[in-house]
Amino acid sequence: MLMRWDPADVDHFRDNMSRVWSQVRDDWNLDNTRPRTHLHQIENGFMAEFELPGVNPDQVNIEVDDQSISVKGAFPASPLEQDKREGEAFHAVVGFPTEVDPETAEADYHFGLLRITVFKATGRRKRISISAH
Repeated sequence: MLMRWDPADVDHFRDNMSRVWSQVRDDWNLDNTRPRTHLHQIENGFMAEFELPGVNPDQVNIEVDDQSISVKGAFPASPLEQDKREGEAFHAVVGFPTEVDPETAEADYHFGLLRITVFKATGRRKRISISAH
C-alpha cells in the first residue's frame, strides 16, 4: 500500500528529528566544547541555565523562537591553567517540550551562570458562534 506524504508532514518530521539530534549532541558533549545546560519547568514557563564561567555576557548571542533557545559565543582564556576549550566557539540549543512566547524571554547572567526565562504561549484560540440557516 502506498501512502502519500504531505510536504508539511515532511518538514515537521525533519524539524523534530533535528531537535532530537541536537539534544543527543548536547547530552553527549564528548569534546566538552558546549556549555552544560539545564532546563527547568517553572510556573507557566521554563528556565534554561547555561554554565558559562568567565564568558563576557556582552559577547554572547542569544536567539529565542517558539520552540528553542540558541546560545552562541566563545570560551575565554583561563588565567590560572590551560583550558582545552580556550578560544573555542560554543553553540548550545535547548528545545522546549511545548510552544513558548519568545516575546516574554528574559536573560540574567550572574557568577558564570546564564539564566533565560520564557513563558508558555497562551495559544491562538478564538471563540466563534454558529450561524443557523
